[in-house]
Amino acid sequence: MLKLEIFDGTKTYMFPNGAIATPDIIRSDFPAVDLFPHVIEVNGNTCQAIQELQALRNIHRIDESLSDEEALLAIQDKINTPPEINTEPSVEERIAAALEFQNVLSM
Repeated sequence: MLKLEIFDGTKTYMFPNGAIATPDIIRSDFPAVDLFPHVIEVNGNTCQAIQELQALRNIHRIDESLSDEEALLAIQDKINTPPEINTEPSVEERIAAALEFQNVLSM
């Protein structure tokens, strides 16, 4: 399960390659973290991604009236919700299967 945190410059993480991600290193690699709210995607203590909060709001279509913390929770819920698995064949798949069966019968 992924966890999202707003970058506040107080925590140290680890990058996926094993390098230490101190707040100073994050600031040097992502200078905009101090200008706009940025979200850190955390898995355990590993910093997997750093993205601007407004961009994530737009990607996941989160209501603008929500506060940053509420939006963060809504995005986290969307990310951690497993996709629906539809095992029933679609209309197109059923038609294709019927046509293939007719072709086999006509051989």
